[in-house]
Amino acid sequence: MNRLDALKYFIVAAETLSFKATASRFSVSPQVITRVISELEGELGEQLFKRNTRAIRITDFGSRFLADAIAFLQQEERLFGGVKTAEESLSGLVRITLPPSDYADKILLRLLTALAPYPDIQIDWRTDFDTLKAVDDQIDIGIRISRTPEDHWVAKKITDLQEPIVAAPSLIAKTGLPKDVFDLAANFPVGYILNPKTGKVWDWMMGEQPIILTKPTVITSDIKSLLPAVLSGRIFAPIMYHDCKSYLDSGELQVVFSNEETLIWGIYLYRPYQTITPKRVLMVFELLEKILEEGF
Repeated sequence: MNRLDALKYFIVAAETLSFKATASRFSVSPQVITRVISELEGELGEQLFKRNTRAIRITDFGSRFLADAIAFLQQEERLFGGVKTAEESLSGLVRITLPPSDYADKILLRLLTALAPYPDIQIDWRTDFDTLKAVDDQIDIGIRISRTPEDHWVAKKITDLQEPIVAAPSLIAKTGLPKDVFDLAANFPVGYILNPKTGKVWDWMMGEQPIILTKPTVITSDIKSLLPAVLSGRIFAPIMYHDCKSYLDSGELQVVFSNEETLIWGIYLYRPYQTITPKRVLMVFELLEKILEEGF
């Protein structure tokens, strides 16, 4: 057994939780991955994964060993990382995914401005509600709204999610204020976000409580369309605080419910655990961390 290869197979298997995907990454057969992982477990005297015919799960020992394995391979990279010149290390593609919002455009503008000294770094920028997969979609960095970071993320929590339910003063003057969020959802004009994959609308969430919306006034598959619909005085809707802050400050919008239950969600900047993380990805990650912390 080649121990170095075994560690690389193990780290990717822990990332993907799939021996098949791991085999595809290294252009070997799944049987090779299974054999090498079994040999590694035999040498360690502990199981790294619990597995059956349908799925694999990393064990507690495997989770602890994963951190040591990553540190070992990063040290190896430092020893041999001088092969590339500094210029070559800061070139190539970086794929980034994040949810769509007005603020996403501002993040992109600031990132590209910061990358002006590095013209050989290309940015693949994907705004999507789905959490794209590091292996299948080759994602390097993500910004996501989540309760807790995923086990396979190297994650930095930027802030708690703030998503107040807001409306224009003109609409409030016309309809009055709802008693609570359930009264709002049942009896007032609200906006729907359509899930194009299912053809159904997303429910509002108050913590873990789904709020069923029964009076659609505006339906859109683009979350950014909710803000102009609210500004026009047509609907009540939850809008992320960083998207509506300037309108709240100017008085064009008013908070109807602070929706503090959403604070159990956080906004995370993350990158997937990888055997080796290119220097360009690490640099872009650090730039995004600074941009997000200043912006939020």
